Amino acid sequence: MGLRNRSLFLEKKCFFVTTSCYKHLKLLESDSCKLIIVNSLNFIALKYDISILGYVIMPNHFHALLYFNDENKLSDSMRDLKKFCAFEIRKYLESDESSLLNLIRVENDMQVFKVWEDRFDDVWIGSKALLEIKLEYIHQNPLQSHWNLSEYPEDYKYSSAAFYLGKLENVIKITDYRDVFD
Repeated sequence: MGLRNRSLFLEKKCFFVTTSCYKHLKLLESDSCKLIIVNSLNFIALKYDISILGYVIMPNHFHALLYFNDENKLSDSMRDLKKFCAFEIRKYLESDESSLLNLIRVENDMQVFKVWEDRFDDVWIGSKALLEIKLEYIHQNPLQSHWNLSEYPEDYKYSSAAFYLGKLENVIKITDYRDVFD
């Protein structure tokens, strides 16, 4: 993954990140694959001292609001997350004998299977107002008509929406953004 001018933002702390599955395939549709993302987000949060302020895991992509408590290691953390998840998702698809496995096979000297698009998107979050806009977008994602994954944001299991409505039990350890942005 190239830095794409990320070096200009090394002193920044908070980012909205998105990464999508290869060819926008619904590789994350199963709970097993969503849990791979959950475990990896929790792992990079510990490894890189990241507070996760919000997230949603969709069938073919995920969004997260990441706050670096210490040093900004955005590229490193996303590299680790995508690499680990790619391996685990491929393993799951092989064990499930999924037809998706053939769709992610690539003719490439560097790899045999491709789970993710090459890059990830990131937006620096410099204000509470922008963070709240992104958080609302994340929480509304499962309700969009082309997804229709739940009727209410807080009912979608793989999102931080329920956390912000007072239901503190969540598959990912969330830090309330109001503790970071005053």
